[in-house]
Amino acid sequence: MNYEAINQLIEKYFEGLTTLEEEKMLRKYFEQEDLPKDQLALKPLFNLNKEKPVLKNKQFDAGIETQLTDHRSELGKTFRWPLVATAAAIVLLFFSLFDFNRSSGFEDTFNDPTEAYAHASKALQFVGLKLSDGMNATIMAETKLDKGLSKMEKLTWINAGIENTRRLGEIDQTRNLLNLTHKP
Repeated sequence: MNYEAINQLIEKYFEGLTTLEEEKMLRKYFEQEDLPKDQLALKPLFNLNKEKPVLKNKQFDAGIETQLTDHRSELGKTFRWPLVATAAAIVLLFFSLFDFNRSSGFEDTFNDPTEAYAHASKALQFVGLKLSDGMNATIMAETKLDKGLSKMEKLTWINAGIENTRRLGEIDQTRNLLNLTHKP
């Protein structure tokens, strides 16, 4: 299409008188790379319906991944110690109750059953307390991880908002250019 015909179609477009076929012709025309300078600013207006790829900042992404990796390794250490302490307490309890080196039969350590029951209750309460402490540390670490992940979800929402704001800026630039070129 020649320059004059395109300018007439553009005028018709801004007056709202173009047909769908003419608008398709304009979109196809503005897909070109070599446009005249006075029409170059209109290109974003006719390419608005096309999906643009989400821009990624590789350095930003690498920094986030590094922080997540560091945080995960810290969480691994946080989760590991309570589990190891719990396992060690269970093993110690098991070996303290069953002495495998005895060659003789079962021998009571307490003569009074009430005293034996009190001692066993105290030991089991101690083990339960330590187990509870380990579980609380695990739950706290899991909560911190969930908070961090929810903040990461907000970043994708912010990125989409920034992209939309950039598109609005292009429309505003086009409108300003049109106001400059179409003054009576």
